[in-house]
Amino acid sequence: MRVGLINTFDEQTDSAVAWQIEQVRTGNLDELWLASPHEDACQIAIDLGLELHQVYDLYSQTYLAEQVDGEGLWFYDLPVPNQAQLVVNQDWSKSIVSSGRVLADVRWFANSNRLVQAVTWLTAAGQVDRKDIYQRNGRLFAKQYFHNGQLLQSDFYLDAKKILVQDFYFQGLRNLVIDQRGQQYPSAENYLKAVMMAKKNYQIQISRFGREFDLAIPGTTLVLPTGVLDEQQEIIPALKEVLLQKNHVITKVLVRPADYAILESAGLPLNKVDQLDE
Repeated sequence: MRVGLINTFDEQTDSAVAWQIEQVRTGNLDELWLASPHEDACQIAIDLGLELHQVYDLYSQTYLAEQVDGEGLWFYDLPVPNQAQLVVNQDWSKSIVSSGRVLADVRWFANSNRLVQAVTWLTAAGQVDRKDIYQRNGRLFAKQYFHNGQLLQSDFYLDAKKILVQDFYFQGLRNLVIDQRGQQYPSAENYLKAVMMAKKNYQIQISRFGREFDLAIPGTTLVLPTGVLDEQQEIIPALKEVLLQKNHVITKVLVRPADYAILESAGLPLNKVDQLDE
């Protein structure tokens, strides 16, 4: 089974990412894998014309089709403490207010009927204390915990009770990931690679030198629909590295015919390189 790996739907306007998405939408790839979890992934996938059973969230290890059920958490159904009030301000910002103090800021999903996307709880000093993030179907997606405004921990949920993955941060850097079995990883990249390595009989394809390149596991195919030259019109250094290293995890490179000619004229080894069908 052939799959396209992208980092996040937030980068969908990037031409290489858009190309990957189109390959899945048109049936040239079987599935799209997301490296970064996104609370609105289901709606974004639908808007992009993708089938939810074709989009796999690596972080939660579930297909989006398993995440879609539910009607959403309506703003005025949001539980509030201490008889607090739900307030829509004149500038359309939303708050939870008690005795004149803003306890939390609330964000709605765009193009929704007041469905809650996130609730950011504040300390008495007005700093972020905790953030509750919801999916458009109303399911709890994640809880994030802060100290002095700095993110310390993110817990990702399957439902309101079961934590799937926990991220821990130190000095702004994610330095520990714990999965639902209690297995620890020194980074999100290590965790994601372990998830992909455990899935057999999948041919993974990436299309750019972004985070996806850092996530490549042995046997990954690199497809370069947007070209092999950088902004200085030089062959991308990372591509040279792929072609020159015999034991690189990327074992196949696909380029357009014109780019194949560029690599050939540069005298680079082409044993890994094939041409894309135009």
